[in-house]
Amino acid sequence: MRLGRYMTWRGFVAGAIVVVAGLLLRGPIRAKPASIEGGKPFRVEVLNGSGVRRAGQGLAEALRARGFDVVDIRNADRMDYAETLVLDRVGEPKYADAVARELGVQSSYRQRNEDLLLEVTVILGRDLASHYGEGS
Repeated sequence: MRLGRYMTWRGFVAGAIVVVAGLLLRGPIRAKPASIEGGKPFRVEVLNGSGVRRAGQGLAEALRARGFDVVDIRNADRMDYAETLVLDRVGEPKYADAVARELGVQSSYRQRNEDLLLEVTVILGRDLASHYGEGS
């Protein structure tokens, strides 16, 4: 009788360990990629132009958490952008407008560059950097 209880308890503990390990190893649950009214998902790059350390990474993580497919994160051509810019890269403003709305940016701009193989570029400026950089 005592051995039976021991084996049952041992089996329970082993099962609990397997369940917890499975949850931990599964990784984060990803949100569905953002799309426009049931359309195709679109790709976004984030360029940090704010001068605030790691702000681009923070913004990219926030966009991913909201379902956007952030495919590239790097520094912008300069670090003195006062305002965040959202650029339409393919001549389809609905994609850039969706990102601009999500960020609370007033408008998006058209700057086609189909060589980039993405739909939207976000250049993070100082206006939003404090929300996403180190210490935020």
